[in-house]
Amino acid sequence: MRIALAGNPNSGKTTLFNALTGKRARIGNYPGVTVESRHGTSHLPDGTPYTLVDLPGCYSLTAQSPEEDVANRILSGDLEQRPDAIVCVVDGTQLSRGLYLVMQLIALKQPLVIALNMMDAVRANGMHIDIDQLAKRLDVTVVPICARRGEGITELQEAIRRAVREPHLPWIPAFAGMTTIADAQKNSPPAAHALIDARYQFIDTLIAHVVSVTPRSVDITERIDHILLHPVGGLTLFVFVMVLLFQAVFSWSEPIIGAIETGMGGLIDLANGLIPPSSTRALLVDGVLVGVGNVIVFLPQIAMLFFGMAVLEESGYLARAAFLMDGLMRRVGLQGKAFVPLLSSFACAIPGIMAARTIESKRDRLVTIFVAPFMSCSARLPVYVLIIAALFSHMPPVWGVLSVGGLLIAAMYFLGFFAAIGVAWVLKKTALRDAPQAFILELPAYRMPNIKTVTRSVIERCSIFVSQTGRVIVALSVVLWALMAYPRLDAAEVVRLGETHASQVQLEQSFAGKLGHAIEPVIQPLGFDWRIGISLVASFAAREVLVSALGQIYAVNGQDDGSLVKALRADIDPTTGKSAFTPLVGISLMVFFVLALQCLSTVATVRRETGSWRWPIAQIITMNTLAYTASFLVYQVGSLIGF
Repeated sequence: MRIALAGNPNSGKTTLFNALTGKRARIGNYPGVTVESRHGTSHLPDGTPYTLVDLPGCYSLTAQSPEEDVANRILSGDLEQRPDAIVCVVDGTQLSRGLYLVMQLIALKQPLVIALNMMDAVRANGMHIDIDQLAKRLDVTVVPICARRGEGITELQEAIRRAVREPHLPWIPAFAGMTTIADAQKNSPPAAHALIDARYQFIDTLIAHVVSVTPRSVDITERIDHILLHPVGGLTLFVFVMVLLFQAVFSWSEPIIGAIETGMGGLIDLANGLIPPSSTRALLVDGVLVGVGNVIVFLPQIAMLFFGMAVLEESGYLARAAFLMDGLMRRVGLQGKAFVPLLSSFACAIPGIMAARTIESKRDRLVTIFVAPFMSCSARLPVYVLIIAALFSHMPPVWGVLSVGGLLIAAMYFLGFFAAIGVAWVLKKTALRDAPQAFILELPAYRMPNIKTVTRSVIERCSIFVSQTGRVIVALSVVLWALMAYPRLDAAEVVRLGETHASQVQLEQSFAGKLGHAIEPVIQPLGFDWRIGISLVASFAAREVLVSALGQIYAVNGQDDGSLVKALRADIDPTTGKSAFTPLVGISLMVFFVLALQCLSTVATVRRETGSWRWPIAQIITMNTLAYTASFLVYQVGSLIGF
């Protein structure tokens, strides 16, 4: 048994999907989050299981966008088995818009249930909807719910049971007999316009009979928007909010990081105590535990970033950020809608690239895909935090309040965003020249973030990060350990050199050491030595591998006492007698990571979304050339002026 879940973007459809199935699906309150169908399992009140298909959000079935096309084809049975019934989620505060989709769904001649969502906001706005009258006039079961609070879910399940056990096809008005405007256009374009007018006339008459509004003062959302959407004040506040978020990411998670470091150190000591000296112990400790531990230790910062973004998203603020960015985006030739995929790329470029499917213009979509990897994803965050913790955490707060670390993280995120804007401007002026399209964005009402929803979002995103990162790091850590461990020095040489010096010689003469020394002349102008070179090569598979690779290098070299941060601080350049890892080197390395494309999964996704190797290859060349040039300038100019 299959039930389709349809609805407008931002109607709470995916929240209801989660409430019905318990599935931790991605939730967002702006268009562009759900771009593919999603499946989950639920049960009717009598215990019968059914499959719930979460359709992409769409305003109609006209199929003017990829989401509408997917929804239309699933409902018609073209892509998969036709559903036995449809649940249409309608935002009660935007009844007119939601009922237009309902009219099209009625014309499909399938059992239909309307889930009238956001009833809490309806009441707060002084509205009253006559549910019985609405159901009678549409000849469809209407269930009032509040998905985010779990209200009305039991009643909705019972309505779904009746829809499939006692099928009832709603009365179809004569003008609603055609499902899409395309159907009407087979007769003539005027027929399409007549169809639209007839539907809206029916909806307006219906709303006049079922909706009443209590006079009230100016809506709180409108009053807040006067401030947050101000062209100057709104942008200033947005920058302040993001800086505050990055301050929290760097400062508030330090106690948890310390606890994780202690735990990982204890685990490594336990492994060293239980397993006798051998290649197996070296592989487990120096390869797997050190490699994975040096990335997992930064999970609190990642969780803090996800938490902040989820709160801003759930509250309705990120939709305002997209609106504010529309002016800037249009100056570079893009529409504000492109900002939504870029926001998604803060967590990971892959869903951001996929979210670009919602952009109607092919050229705008290609530009957005091309620049999305510039946004600092969660994989970059461990690199930033490691460098900042090692080199800048001792510096006094700016103005006695703002930590240097938080400001640097914010600077890296803004650098990535403005690099994306700059590259987009060049593309729109050259290879992908096209006039920007109008930007239409629904601004949802402000809502108090639901702690359960936010927590689910953070757990889901962190779980994905750990599972995906863990597999990559374990695999690459084993490979890197082997490259650093072989060819091995013979026992007599180890005795002659002494254990500490022998470990250094072993590393330098290993396959990895030779590779690092081979590329050192190329990266030395950036301030990087051969050890960073080894880590850079490994990080081109996945950015966060740089942290685990450095951890392994210092552990094999006998310099890591359980804290990679301490090892980096204590590292001395034997030729100069000064610190090998200076603040200038750290900034150069962070700038390189902001701009470089170092993710094979992202490359594969771009290839799939564009249907050609032309764009990912151009991306690799452009981003890595830009990263090298910017890092070169940072280090060389910084050296000239005495840093």
